[in-house]
Amino acid sequence: MSDRSRLSHKWITEEFYKVLDVYGFRATMFVEWGFRPADVKRTTERIKVPGSVVKEWMRTAAQEEAFAREAEAAGHRPSAAELYYRAALYYGPACGTLHTNSPRKLELYGKMVSCYEKFIGLFDEAPVERVEIPFENGKTIPGILQAVPGVENAPCILVVPGMDTIKEYMPSPYHNHFRRRGLATLSIDGPGQGESNTRETWVTLDNFERAGSAAIDYLETRSEVDANRVGLYGWSMGSYWGPRIAAHDERLKACAGAMGVYLQKDTIFKSGKPAYRANYMYMSDIHDEDEFDAMAEKMTLEPVAGKIRCPTLLAMGEFDELCPLEDAERLFDMLKCPKELWIYENETHTFGSRLPDFYLSVADWLHDALEGKFGEGHARRHFIEAR
Repeated sequence: MSDRSRLSHKWITEEFYKVLDVYGFRATMFVEWGFRPADVKRTTERIKVPGSVVKEWMRTAAQEEAFAREAEAAGHRPSAAELYYRAALYYGPACGTLHTNSPRKLELYGKMVSCYEKFIGLFDEAPVERVEIPFENGKTIPGILQAVPGVENAPCILVVPGMDTIKEYMPSPYHNHFRRRGLATLSIDGPGQGESNTRETWVTLDNFERAGSAAIDYLETRSEVDANRVGLYGWSMGSYWGPRIAAHDERLKACAGAMGVYLQKDTIFKSGKPAYRANYMYMSDIHDEDEFDAMAEKMTLEPVAGKIRCPTLLAMGEFDELCPLEDAERLFDMLKCPKELWIYENETHTFGSRLPDFYLSVADWLHDALEGKFGEGHARRHFIEAR
């Protein structure tokens, strides 16, 4: 079946929504990012077809924003901060579902940014700051810097989301696994992601690694951060972009790529749900099918794997539907750096019920890597059995 034919079969996706409520599959991930379980439940229960995703998440976000304004007016700063934070998160799924810079999408992004900025102004528990990272052609890459309270010169993790997620999602300022281990974080919307695509900073074959280097350049200007101890955590498509940054910039001292899409992209762009292909075409501003296929053919870590020198972690589900386990095994064998491969038994792309455990483990691993605990010759395969 051609890609064009798959895109036309919208009814198939809608039937899955009606019968299986497949939008709920992300609930565990949403909760780990800071979405409240009750809010996820009530919102996803209202979503019966894909077309209602934007509408229903907008409704939930607007409700939380209204509650936040009431709390702020009453002088209840902690409640207002948390409610504005929730509102910003809940505008995220609505924004990410729209694969065009329409007035509606720009309006939603404006609401999300406004709510997040109000949250920052009211949040007193730890430093959180929206930042702009100088990039190419006079543009900037937007980011969120979370410093470690009372600490100067802390190690830092560069956080690279997946292709349909955003910098606001992780780590949650209320439940930051990295900060609790003394690690600052800089989460970015790299080329093609989040706010960057609303600014028409599109992703190319090689500009994400330059964006990563620009982020490290920026960290060198911040006294809160030790730019000589910068690691990276990337998930989903971030597991492809992250190692590219590591291969491009030796200042990166550790790299973790989870929920991998490491080598060939046929599985995700030709066999996966059509929305993945449509989203990346939008992110790259490529609208010709053949031109996109030509670019996707080159989207593999094979040419750069041998250039990575920092400790590198690959982590994925045993039955990841977007990347065969064989691809992770092949990439692991290509790496010439200290390395680990974690395979979660019976899990798919998003790790399902194991995600809460994984976030603790990956924060520990990055902390240890930046402490220099993985020397030359370190190579470990870890099969994590299902519970």
